[in-house]
Amino acid sequence: MDQPLISQSGKSAPDKIVVSLNESATYPRKQIMETTETTATLKNINTTPHLCRSKVKQTALDIASAIRPANKFRRVGMSFIERIEAKVRAAIREEVRIHPSRGKTLL
Repeated sequence: MDQPLISQSGKSAPDKIVVSLNESATYPRKQIMETTETTATLKNINTTPHLCRSKVKQTALDIASAIRPANKFRRVGMSFIERIEAKVRAAIREEVRIHPSRGKTLL
């Protein structure tokens, strides 16, 4: 009766438990680390390189309080800032397009 319980894989039951615990402990940590690294990388990507986001937010909130005093806006979403960034890029592109081809300086 002192013989260890042998499973179909040929390993004793305690060995099989240790292996399964080690596998379950190793793989989730690896996935969490990869997710954290990916998230950190995405946070470092500046999606609005032409804007100072804090100034855009403050200006938008100031204008909103002046134009719509009944609404109490307190936050500015990233989609709003990205739309402003797209409009700034389009304005720069248009200014460069209509500028005469003389000289080296955009005036």
